[in-house]
Amino acid sequence: MLAAAAFIVYAVQFSDFGKGGTSTVTIEGAPPARGSPIAVRLANDVGRASLGKRFRAVGMATVAPFGWDHVYVFRDTTGTDMQKRLGFDWPGAPPAVPRSGEHESLIAFVDGKHVAQSAFFSDAIGRLDCLAATDGYQRGTRFVVRFTPKGREPYLTTAQPDDAEAVCLRAVGINP
Repeated sequence: MLAAAAFIVYAVQFSDFGKGGTSTVTIEGAPPARGSPIAVRLANDVGRASLGKRFRAVGMATVAPFGWDHVYVFRDTTGTDMQKRLGFDWPGAPPAVPRSGEHESLIAFVDGKHVAQSAFFSDAIGRLDCLAATDGYQRGTRFVVRFTPKGREPYLTTAQPDDAEAVCLRAVGINP
């Protein structure tokens, strides 16, 4: 479905053949556009994964092409708890994840003792639920997109899930 939506946006974008016009496409049920380049690049990778197994790898260094050494995923937590988990003060931490009325996770890229950049990522695009390693994930960790068998819902996971991640994946029907 995401691939079809991307094609529609691509086709409409170039349908003026250089006439300089701007087209707007509204897709019912799609989450509102966010300005975060991180979320856009990650959404593209998750959407591309539906094209087949060879497209399921996600390169976090490409998703976040700036200096960072760890990536953390936060869900169902407060800003205070996020800072405790990070081990340092994060002045820009949101009060809670998810934000009121949203279904999302927060992905934070950390460089040393500061958050280099972060982005909210909608569950409507892909789930990050099982990425809950307390110490985050080091740069160079391999990530892949896996799909639930019945609903074909995409989950971002590590290529080699630890025990806790594997339990989470099995709970949603994915056999890592």
